[in-house]
Amino acid sequence: MYRSITLFTVMTMLLVIMVSGLNPEVYGNTPDPLQEVDEIKDEIAEYEETIRLLNEDIEGRLERLEELDEELATIEQNLVDTEAALIDSQERLDETTEKFGGRVRSSYMKGGTSYLETLLASDNFGDLIIRLAYMQRIADRDAEIIHALREEQQNTEEQRLAMEEQRTNIADRQFQMQAERKNLEEQREVLTALLDTSREDLEEALTRVPQADGNPVYGIAIDNHPNARPQHGLSKASLVYEFEVEGRVTRYLALFHELPTKVGPIRSAREHSIMLAWENNVNFITASGSRDNRERIQDWGVSYTNALSHGGYRDNARRAPHNLYINLSTLRAGNPSPGSVLRPGNISRQGSPGNSFSIEYSTNYRVSYQYDAEQEAYRRMINGSHHRDATGTPLWARNVIVQYTDHPTDIFRRTTPEVLGEGAIDYYVSGQRFRGTWKKDAPSSRTRFYYEDGQEIERIYGQTWIQIARP
Repeated sequence: MYRSITLFTVMTMLLVIMVSGLNPEVYGNTPDPLQEVDEIKDEIAEYEETIRLLNEDIEGRLERLEELDEELATIEQNLVDTEAALIDSQERLDETTEKFGGRVRSSYMKGGTSYLETLLASDNFGDLIIRLAYMQRIADRDAEIIHALREEQQNTEEQRLAMEEQRTNIADRQFQMQAERKNLEEQREVLTALLDTSREDLEEALTRVPQADGNPVYGIAIDNHPNARPQHGLSKASLVYEFEVEGRVTRYLALFHELPTKVGPIRSAREHSIMLAWENNVNFITASGSRDNRERIQDWGVSYTNALSHGGYRDNARRAPHNLYINLSTLRAGNPSPGSVLRPGNISRQGSPGNSFSIEYSTNYRVSYQYDAEQEAYRRMINGSHHRDATGTPLWARNVIVQYTDHPTDIFRRTTPEVLGEGAIDYYVSGQRFRGTWKKDAPSSRTRFYYEDGQEIERIYGQTWIQIARP
């Protein structure tokens, strides 16, 4: 037995679902992302339940149509048999009638003598009675046979008419069932399309739900000399700074809340990388550093690990100094992340087109980014090739901030980007570009990034790259 779902029921469900799914923004209310996701999930559940009932109904109707097909086939065969019986009955009736007529003619006429003459030719009264009784018996028997045959024929004809009516009823029911099934299938198509749309809406809504970015625990100075590539661990970092050192070569400061088993190659500290690690409140890991920078680390009270003396190891597959690595999962030099930061899944304002851009750090080193709408992230490129870490994992950035600052040299002629102060930025996110400013008030204070209108930028969740570049 199947459950029948009426057109009224389906249309009522559709109306309720469509009304409940109206965009609240039409009425001036901006929905809470989590509430919107819950509502879309409820909508999807309603669509799925309605489609499930429709499928049950359609399956039930298909089963009933199969039963009707079998009934109709039986009726058709019975009709064939009945038609044959009618033909046979008619033939037997015709044959009996013919025989009866022959006997009557034979009785009435014998050798040209009439029936009356035959009776008058009786020898006596008893012979007459016998002849009359004989003729009556023949007539009665033939009449009974003919009556039985006609009654049989009438019954057969009545059966035929009843089966014809039954066949017509079954055909009508089949037509009705086919029409109802077609309507249900059309309703299912509509609901399936709405379900697909709702699922797409859910995916899009999920991008607006705040996601947790873990607070980083470690900040590691990573080598970017050509001999240091590909590096280990970059794909696992939550935030990566890239900045110049001497010789127009760059290095990274990669911040981790995940703890990869191999990160590096590790290089020494610089003044600007110390300040960036300090402002992020991470355990700063380097391959030592110059005396002045070691003193800064100590004087500023920066949480610090020297990988040369604690936790680091050399990988003989490469030459020093590009072969010092560390296992963060066993280091235990930084406190576990105390929590996480909820970040939106989508930017809340409209910028100018920003699908691709590049930064030329030197004549033989160019960093570029290309936005991929399917990945909803920027493909990071080095000299035209997709940047990958040592595991082959491609690097993608959800946020890219180009922080413009002067690059003077210190007393040791080392390039030292000025990360203290303020300057201009370009912020790239979701295929859009925003102009703005940066500001850092003290070595320990966090660098703040602002849109041109002065509102502070809130990065969307996912990996962020901050490219510190010359103006």
